[in-house]
Amino acid sequence: MLYCFVCNSKVVLLPERCCAKVGGQECKLAPSHVVSVKSQEGEYMLAVVCNDHKSGLEARLIAMQKENKIPQGTICFQSVKAVVTDCVMGINEDYIELESKRGVESDRKIV
Repeated sequence: MLYCFVCNSKVVLLPERCCAKVGGQECKLAPSHVVSVKSQEGEYMLAVVCNDHKSGLEARLIAMQKENKIPQGTICFQSVKAVVTDCVMGINEDYIELESKRGVESDRKIV
């Protein structure tokens, strides 16, 4: 699935999954929020996060601001609206995605 985010009339591609890791394991949930910091110099996108990890990431970002590891400013969470479509165009890359990455069998063999 491809996640897109419209920011200032520009489409930005997003990762498929939340950026959080718990106990060394990556979160497999889809992103619910784009996380950014608004400062005097501008707005900087930092991550995408699911609802389950939103508060934990916010606490970590506040700590990182205190250590001057990320820009000072307001931490913003902008909601992402997922739009799902069944538009497989039939090009070879679609079949590679379906068969090798998602484990779904198709009636066409990968060339």
